[in-house]
Amino acid sequence: MSNKAIKTSYISKNALQSSLKEKGELYLPHDLLNRSLVNPIYHGPEIEVIEENDIFIVVNKPHGIHGHPMDYSETNTVLNFMRKRFNLSSLGKKGGDYEKGLLYRLDQLTSGVLIYIKDELIHQNLRDSFGQIAKEKTYLAIVNGKVEEELKLEDRLISSGVKGEKMIISEAGSEACLKLRPLYYHESKDLSLVEVSLYEGHRHQIRVQLSNAGFPIVGDPIYNDNYQSGDKRLYLHAYQYCLEVNGHLSCFKAKTADLFCDLLDLNSLVDVAS
Repeated sequence: MSNKAIKTSYISKNALQSSLKEKGELYLPHDLLNRSLVNPIYHGPEIEVIEENDIFIVVNKPHGIHGHPMDYSETNTVLNFMRKRFNLSSLGKKGGDYEKGLLYRLDQLTSGVLIYIKDELIHQNLRDSFGQIAKEKTYLAIVNGKVEEELKLEDRLISSGVKGEKMIISEAGSEACLKLRPLYYHESKDLSLVEVSLYEGHRHQIRVQLSNAGFPIVGDPIYNDNYQSGDKRLYLHAYQYCLEVNGHLSCFKAKTADLFCDLLDLNSLVDVAS
């Protein structure tokens, strides 16, 4: 075990500095012994598998769970599900980080299309070239207010607050662009279902840009001033991702989003989303 791994663990300085007596034992934390491994236990919500082929496993991530764990003790994430369901050997190997295999991130509160790459070398190559191979990133969101026309939002974003936990609009930030298209309006609730075409993919990009435009996402505890503690979820869903790999275009669509139809009194998202 490397010195770096030990230094960044939860072992106390006293434990490291004290010498072991004869027949003495030093107990190492479970998470340190299994550092970078993904626990094969999963007791989270059912996860829909959209498609599996030789390269990808594509799932519809439920809202409220993480894509990957932060340590071995964490079990209810997408990668825990992957290891248990598909018995993926790469998730049982030491080394690397806890995002191993995931092509990109989705916020814990966001649901929808999440793509896992089976082969480690292919994963690294595709992740490094993600900006080039990702031909479409389409999200659905329910926002406060009536969106009456298509909009193109162009801002610059920068992190702010403790550990950069919040993104803000600032000329000093990175370019951020998205297109917004209205799909449905619920008049009595004053809520709009919108389609968002994402260009970059900065942290919280859709959430902060829609809020800045006057259409905050329902259930957003950070960027919606009308957030209610009783809101059942953040109504943001990764609806479709299209990737071009080796000249072949593959599109993956998560057709269901928990609670979306209930809030808007719709029978199906597919009825209104192209």
